[in-house]
Amino acid sequence: MGSIWEASYIAGVIDGEGSITLTRMHEKEHRRPILTIASTDKELLIYIQSLTGGIITSKRNYKPGVHRDSYTLNIKN
Repeated sequence: MGSIWEASYIAGVIDGEGSITLTRMHEKEHRRPILTIASTDKELLIYIQSLTGGIITSKRNYKPGVHRDSYTLNIKN
């Protein structure tokens, strides 16, 4: 990870736009944490991904004239 200010910035983004859940990937294993950050700013997610890893997915926009495209960064470990 980068510097202290980058860690603080990412913590703020997680606090405002993120969630942490415990999920099982397979039925017979223990739960593991997954960090998810949703945003309409793909560049922000790309920046966080460059520091932390993870996968960015796009969400389907059912009303393009009304809503902006949105993206989700999922970090599993």
